[in-house]
Amino acid sequence: MSVIRLFSDRRKMRTVFVLGGGGNLGAVQVGMLRAVIERGVVPDLLLGSSVGALNAAAVAADASLDGVESLDKAWRAINGDDLMPGHLSGLWQLARKSRSVHHNDGLRRLIDRAIPFEQFEDAPVPFQVVATSLRTGREQWFARGRIVEPILASAALPGVFPPVEIDGELFIDGGVVDNVPMTRAATLGATRMYVFHVGNFDRPRPDPKRPIDVLLQAFSISRNYRFLAEMQDPPEGVEMICLPAVDPGSLRRNDFARSAQLIDRAYANASAFLDQYAAVVGE
Repeated sequence: MSVIRLFSDRRKMRTVFVLGGGGNLGAVQVGMLRAVIERGVVPDLLLGSSVGALNAAAVAADASLDGVESLDKAWRAINGDDLMPGHLSGLWQLARKSRSVHHNDGLRRLIDRAIPFEQFEDAPVPFQVVATSLRTGREQWFARGRIVEPILASAALPGVFPPVEIDGELFIDGGVVDNVPMTRAATLGATRMYVFHVGNFDRPRPDPKRPIDVLLQAFSISRNYRFLAEMQDPPEGVEMICLPAVDPGSLRRNDFARSAQLIDRAYANASAFLDQYAAVVGE
């Protein structure tokens, strides 16, 4: 089982869902969420980074099985060509005079479809999302005002989606500095933390064949580094339940055709894990 710290007084729990990044593997979080919420777990707060920002906002709208079902339908309906039109073929795309290879119109439409409110303050369950400042290189958390721009910023994969301007400052993917914001959850008073990390599986990394493969793989390594470090030294007094992900095998970054399969596999994995966990702690 994953690393777990038990909290002694279960009557005073503050439950935080931590949803990390992972692009089209965000479908895995849908299966995880179904398994957790099915067992009667209700979050007091949700934290999201990158694609986890989108999923966190959707659950904040309705942290029930009905809410998960709505998110499930949204993921199964995603068209990869609409979300990420074109291909990353050739260095000329990286060298052309533009801040990104793709626009974020498809992502904006997905946010509009999946999230039924416009302001953070309107969410039935509080949630926050993180992005990275291009100016300072530091993380910036958003918890008030309009939700669309902060979520677009949090999911703005560098070079793939454009930076997003908020209050005169440019922001990119929150996963650059805090892909799985566990420390943030502890700082905000989490005593029980469910960690939805879609990269939580072991597999040798493939040998890159193109310059873009090296760039994307380097970004993946940097995003996972902080998670691994924090898992080795988890916060005291926090019950951490880090859900198992699924190995998707070979999967192109804009391939959403396997979302349904990933959701179902993640649900089965998470359900088995949670049943085993409940048996260990006597719940």
